[in-house]
Amino acid sequence: MNIELKPAVMSDLDIIRNLYYKLLDSSEIYSTILRWKKGVYPSDTDWIPYIKNNEMYLTLLDGDLVGAVVITKSQTKEYQNIPWQINIADEEVSVIHLLAIDPEQQGKGLATVILDEVIKNAIAMKKRAVRLDAISTNIPAQKLYEKYGFINCGTQQLYYASTGWTSFVFYEYLL
Repeated sequence: MNIELKPAVMSDLDIIRNLYYKLLDSSEIYSTILRWKKGVYPSDTDWIPYIKNNEMYLTLLDGDLVGAVVITKSQTKEYQNIPWQINIADEEVSVIHLLAIDPEQQGKGLATVILDEVIKNAIAMKKRAVRLDAISTNIPAQKLYEKYGFINCGTQQLYYASTGWTSFVFYEYLL
């Protein structure tokens, strides 16, 4: 399996949008679990800044797009009140967002390979932790992160246009 995480560029916007929409269209379960909504979240207004900041990555399997992930170089204010395992500066953290696998490629271990690459990337950038949040309804993702070794550090209610007020579970992986 030849997997590559490649930084996205603006010309990739259509394939990024198509990947996320394909995921949402593949099953009503995904819309329920993820609470993502076409044109609301995620959307071009999310992907474009991530691309411009070199934080959006395409996951290629033998050259074909099979997934995408955002890896931010620091954490946002929503992460400030979580009882993390270690107290470190925002810029000492990489944060995973919007991990998505093509529905036709799921169940092949690609998410684990992506997490491996994210961890390698964070170590190379001299980060001290990788953090993320998962909406409380996304039990499959929570199981993946816990199996990988991420530690559940707590839950917080957040408001987003696509979800309204809902619980998110916050995870940390120390490097």
